[in-house]
Formats: sequence, C-alpha cells, structure tokens
Amino acid sequence: MHARSIRQSGPLLKAMSFPVVVGLVLGACSSGSDGSDAAPEVSTTATTEVSTTSTTAAPGIDEVLGGPGVDLPSKTITLGVLADLSGDFASLTADVVDAHLVFWDEVNAAGGIEGWTIDVEVSDTRADVDRHREQYEAMRDEVLAISQSTGSSANAGSLDSYIEDEMMVVPTSWISGWPFRSVDRGVMFEQNTNYCIEAMNVVGFASGMGAQSLAIVTLDDLYGRDAGSGAARAADFYDLDVVYDGTGAVVAADELTEVIGAIVESGADWTFLATSPSLSAQIIAGAVRFGYQGMFAGAVPSYDSRLLDSASAELFGTRYYQSAYTVGWGEDSPGNTAMMSAMAAAFADRRPSDAFIIGWNAAIAMRSVLEAAIASGDLTRAGVVEAANSIDQISFGGTTPDQSYTGAPDEFVNRQSAIFKPSLEAYTAAGGIDQTLNQPGATTGSVLIQDFAAGDAASVFRFSAPCYLAE
Repeated sequence: MHARSIRQSGPLLKAMSFPVVVGLVLGACSSGSDGSDAAPEVSTTATTEVSTTSTTAAPGIDEVLGGPGVDLPSKTITLGVLADLSGDFASLTADVVDAHLVFWDEVNAAGGIEGWTIDVEVSDTRADVDRHREQYEAMRDEVLAISQSTGSSANAGSLDSYIEDEMMVVPTSWISGWPFRSVDRGVMFEQNTNYCIEAMNVVGFASGMGAQSLAIVTLDDLYGRDAGSGAARAADFYDLDVVYDGTGAVVAADELTEVIGAIVESGADWTFLATSPSLSAQIIAGAVRFGYQGMFAGAVPSYDSRLLDSASAELFGTRYYQSAYTVGWGEDSPGNTAMMSAMAAAFADRRPSDAFIIGWNAAIAMRSVLEAAIASGDLTRAGVVEAANSIDQISFGGTTPDQSYTGAPDEFVNRQSAIFKPSLEAYTAAGGIDQTLNQPGATTGSVLIQDFAAGDAASVFRFSAPCYLAE
C-alpha cells in the first residue's frame, strides 16, 4: 500500500455524506480562442488493454531522468490529486478519489509500474478557484503530475501555473477547450466526451423522444456555459424551439425562484440541466410543484444516485434522464468488474456509486502515461507530457470508449455518451441506501436506456475550436 497525504481535506473520504438539501424544496422554492491545433482479487495490470508508443523494456534506474516528484533511489513517483472534497460536488468527488486511490493500491500491491511505487498526495480544493490555486502552490514542488483535479473553472484558474511547470494534469472536468493545445499548451489530458458534445447527445435523445421545445438551465461557470453552448447548437440542428435560454442563469442555491418560474412559464417539452446534484433537485422539485409538465435531462455532474434517497426521489424516477460518460455500477465488463472487485475489497460496507469508475479510469490513463515515460527513461515533467501526447489509444475494458491524445481534436475527440434512467423501483428492490459493495445485485438504480453513441448533431459537428471559448 502506498502512503497518502491528505492536505486540509476534512473528514475521511469514506465517511463523507451527500449534502442533499431537497427536503425543504417541496415546501418552499425560493430560494463562467482560437481553436487551431497541431497535432482484491484483481491485478490492475490486467484490467485494460493499453496501447502506447512505447514497446521497449524499461531502462535501468541509472538511465532514468528524474525531477520533482521522483525519488530515484527508492523508485517512488509522487502524484497529486486536487479534489473537491467539501464543496458542491463533494459527494461525487469523494467516490472518484477513493476509487483512484484504490487503483494505485492495487498497482503497488502487484509490484508497481516496472518496480516503481506510486505515492499520492491529496488536497481538498472545494472546487474554489482561489483555494485550488493555493493547494496547487503547496504541492507543485512535490509531485510529478496531477492525476486527478476537480472543476472546470478551478483548473482554468491554475492553467498558467500548470503550463509554467510543464505539469501534466488529468482533469475531472470536461470543458471543450482541453483538447486544444492552443488553450492548454498540451498539459491537460481529459477523458470521455466534453460538456458541449455531451449536451448535443442529450438534446438529440430528447428530440428522438418527441421533444419540440427546449429549456436550457446551467450554472454560470465554464462547465455550465460550455454545456449550454452545446445544447443550443443541438437545438438548432434538431430544429427545436429554445423557449427559455437559462445558460448561466443559476448563480446561487437561494436565488432559483426566477429560473424555476421561467421553466414553468416556458412550457418546454424538455429541460436540459448542467448544474450540481442538489441544485438539480431543487429546480426539478420546484418546477413540478408549480405546474411544469415537461421532462428533464442532465449533464453528468447534475446527478448523484444518492438523490434516490431524497424527498425528490420519485421525481427523478419518473421525470429525469441522466447522461453518462461511463457504465454504471453493476455493469458486466472487464474493466468495471475489476474496479468493483477492488472497491468491494477495500470498502465492503460502502454503498455503490456510478462515480467510482471515473476515478478508476483517470488512474488507468495516468498509468499508461507513466508506463510510456518510464519506457523512454524520462520521468521529468516534460518527459511525462511528451509521453502523454504520444499515446494513440487507451482502452478502459469496456467501461467507456477508448481514448486517444494524438492528431487534431476533430479527429480524436470522443463524441459518444450514454443515457441512464434512474429507477427508484430497482434501487429500492435491491435494498436502497442499505446496499453494500459486496452485495450481489447491488445497484445505484441507473438503468441503461441508450448505449454509448454519438447523435447526428455530434457526429457531423466540426470540432475546430472550443464551443464556449469560441463564442
């Protein structure tokens, strides 16, 4: 097992609870370029098929170049994690981080990467831009790379420092700017599709379900505006009438009255959400309470299966569809089976979460990069960035489409996402909140409705510039 350093992170991750505030909702509803681009029975070493440009044997220790975060005598690599463990997305992020750490435990228990041990330092950023920058400053001289970092605006706020340090970062953020080297200078290595294309797929799904009008409701940040841009583009493609454009309208939890009223007044067939889980619950419950008859669908960060324990559970079970970047807990695929076995061994009494696989896959990508860097004999930060940019394909064992970082963004960007339907019936039948990871048949209640696919709008979209930054 590797050592973990938690910097000002509050309670243990496995003890964190979901900050649902929807219990009050049913009673009262008042309440933020240029796109050109140049080019425990499981061993995680067998969980995925990873293809990189490196095929040679790892060099001897005397032949390896090192730098910050690399202890050559002990063959130890230190990675950083900058995570929202006490902010709006804390419940989801705690699951992401814990799976990430369990993955590295598995790697180290199996001998590391060519004998290299991976150490991970975790800091709580609350997804706040200033705190994220402070926490990065505190660890920047101690780590080789950032293997998981929460938040779009938070990461954008530290991007200049990442670039200055040649720091490779795997963001838990899916803004459409990350694939463009003109934006990130080649240091950000996103996974899955991005908010813009994801929104196109969600709106395409709504159109296929008969929608003729759309309301768009998002946070006023890079995440929300990027997703809102994609939703608007898709509405135009599918000839849907945008009867309320609330892109960037959600600013605070206690200022939702106007947004809820606008949704109700619009009479939209479907409302697309790019918010946080607790805000989604307030918006949906408030709109339905005041007579809204339409359906809802949300971007990945808008939902947490713990909402099926809340006062709004029935609404999510009947009126909501959820976008997904990965398969859910319980899905039978090689990568997911490996993750579930490892998580059940580490946290037998923990409840299932669909977010676990996101943290697991981030570590798979980081491992692929480190394998390539070690094979090249260059564990400097520049060497790690170069190795990452050379990776043509990473497979995640069927949990999500393969990932590539070579070529132009229009060529390698992932355009596929899936659609889940929360099922309160399935969740309750399996034991609801009392389920555990080692329980056969455990489920988050996320039922696959549409497998990974790129809708028509996403398929023909020319991805030549970031969606939001380009406007």
